[in-house]
Amino acid sequence: MAKISSDITESFVEETNELLEQARHDVITLKNIQNDENTLANLLRNLHTIKGNARMLGFLTIEKLSHALEDIYKSVKDGQVKNSDRLVKLVFAVADKIQSCTLAIRNTGTDDSDIELYLRYCDKLAAGELIDTDAFVASLNKQEANETDSGEDDENTKGRVGDIQSIRIKLSRVNEIIAAFDTMITREFHLKHQLDELQKFEERTENHDLSKIRKQFESDIYALETSIFSVQEQVFDLRMLPISLVLKPLENTIAIESLNLGKKVHCSIPNSDIAVDKVILEELGDILMHLIRNALDHGIESPEERKACGKSEEGTITITCIRETKHIELKITDDGRGLNYDKIRSKALTLYPERGEEIKNMADRELSQFLFQSGFSTKDKVTELSGRGVGLDVVWSNVEKIKGRIKIESEAGKGTSFILNFPLSLSTLQGLFIYSNKDKYMIPSQHIVDIIYRKKSEYITLQNQSYLKLSDQLIPCFSLSSLFSDQRGGLYQDADSILIAEYMEQRIGIIVDQVQQYVSLVVKPLPKSFNNFSILQGIVFDEHYDIVPILHVPDILKKFKSLRGYDIKKYEAATKKRTVRILAVDDSATTRNIERSILESADFTVDTAVDGIDALEKAKSKQYDLVMTDKDMPRMTGLVLLDNLRRMEQYKEVPVVLVSADQSQKTHDEFKKLGANAIISKADFERSKLIGTIKELLGE
Repeated sequence: MAKISSDITESFVEETNELLEQARHDVITLKNIQNDENTLANLLRNLHTIKGNARMLGFLTIEKLSHALEDIYKSVKDGQVKNSDRLVKLVFAVADKIQSCTLAIRNTGTDDSDIELYLRYCDKLAAGELIDTDAFVASLNKQEANETDSGEDDENTKGRVGDIQSIRIKLSRVNEIIAAFDTMITREFHLKHQLDELQKFEERTENHDLSKIRKQFESDIYALETSIFSVQEQVFDLRMLPISLVLKPLENTIAIESLNLGKKVHCSIPNSDIAVDKVILEELGDILMHLIRNALDHGIESPEERKACGKSEEGTITITCIRETKHIELKITDDGRGLNYDKIRSKALTLYPERGEEIKNMADRELSQFLFQSGFSTKDKVTELSGRGVGLDVVWSNVEKIKGRIKIESEAGKGTSFILNFPLSLSTLQGLFIYSNKDKYMIPSQHIVDIIYRKKSEYITLQNQSYLKLSDQLIPCFSLSSLFSDQRGGLYQDADSILIAEYMEQRIGIIVDQVQQYVSLVVKPLPKSFNNFSILQGIVFDEHYDIVPILHVPDILKKFKSLRGYDIKKYEAATKKRTVRILAVDDSATTRNIERSILESADFTVDTAVDGIDALEKAKSKQYDLVMTDKDMPRMTGLVLLDNLRRMEQYKEVPVVLVSADQSQKTHDEFKKLGANAIISKADFERSKLIGTIKELLGE
């Protein structure tokens, strides 16, 4: 027999003892009320449950004993046996033996025991024979004495209360405890914040006595934090149940539905003791039921079709379940006809004509997103289990609820796979801390498939939309900041940090200022006032005890798709770092190099000219945001250059700065009369003064 999970064994022992206690009560009731049909039915049901569970787990001794009691009460039901005192004594003795077997299972893992005497007397009573209960009890006592003499452990006969190893607790109570821990963690964060304030006060006052108190306080807080998170993790485990609870019932579903459809289908579902959050299991059952029914109706062909295609008449549906750290990958595969992408494309064009060009250019993988749209089906005839698309919108919705994702793989004539990926528990969330617009957010990891860094020059612009080429696929990229009205702009960088997110079989690039770190944290719900703010799904506390909002990736991607090209262009124009071009004019090469060096260090783009004529030619061929010029130069002086610039329409308002050793009032008056905006002396030429003057003139 395969090794049984300790959790399942403990559950069996606990339930069996509860059923035995109820059975004893029913036996006494039947003794006092001879024809109580409801009590008799309840007793038979409980005995049958004990027998069935024992058979499934391979505990044959308990199975035989409960079966023997079941036969006795079937005879009672048929009127062949009366509820006499001797019957009650025998049944109680057998119930005690079953209970001792459960204790043996808990201690040794087996229920092996000599029960020949019990079975012989039960068979006699069930057949309507009279039995001598005194002789039966005497024989039991003798048998037990022999077992004790032979050195067998007598621990199994100890009092019941001392043997209880587990108790049952309502899920609502577990949830209340988890909520209490959330409150405790919040208070602990407040304590850590106060600890920081205490440390700052200590540094200001240089109080050594306070330092000792603060260090002890710090040590106690971190010890408390470790204990809180450890106990909280154990409480989370109380809500975990084996995934087999939702997988095993699918065998019956497949058998019944395939008969109704006139198809031959074999199912392969593995035994799995992977434990999953009960909240997830509740949604997972509906998800799997929809996928199985769609596989049966639209995936698996009829026996005739399969035979004509050279396949076995019997189709196969396989479910595999793999645990990957804190996530589960569940794969539902059929060996049917596969998806007809031509039909999907045609149906999509009919339903969404406004997206015609986009749909025509979609790859097969992208087309499968339409199967999750409400009412989308490629099946011509609607039945109770109609089409791959019917019900898959519900699947998508439920997958979202469990913070998972789903994708489809299919090959014509060979079959289709639905691949689900979801967390073990909803109590904690894995994700990335990111910065955008100088604000900190957490992005859940289930939709993020890659993190890349690209220079701005690597983008491809098509119809006002930026794209990146990855693995021969064009990925549209959007700045996360474009979703927020407060466009303050972050730190300018040569390369962008980009999260590649996947949703509805489409990939998109989310540009952020910085990807900080990967974290796994306890989620706290949003305040009720934020219920309609769909872009957020909750909050977490970071390492500095600050509140960090969790972004809801599917809603973010929907909003990006709804952004028009004009809106994106407008945002890029508003946030794009301005390139300022400056023309520096001087006949001295040394002066030109000094000016270029200073200006370029301040992120300005600089061109130089050797005199006024050279400068005028360059100003005609290129637009500059500011011109710096010397006064005395060969061929054309700075004063003549300024006069010519002001006569040109494109330079009427462009700032011009005179940089000259001549600081006479006459020179100042001449240049100001022609429209010079500032005059700087070469004698007290300073970097900060030059940069400050230029930024002031440019309005920066």
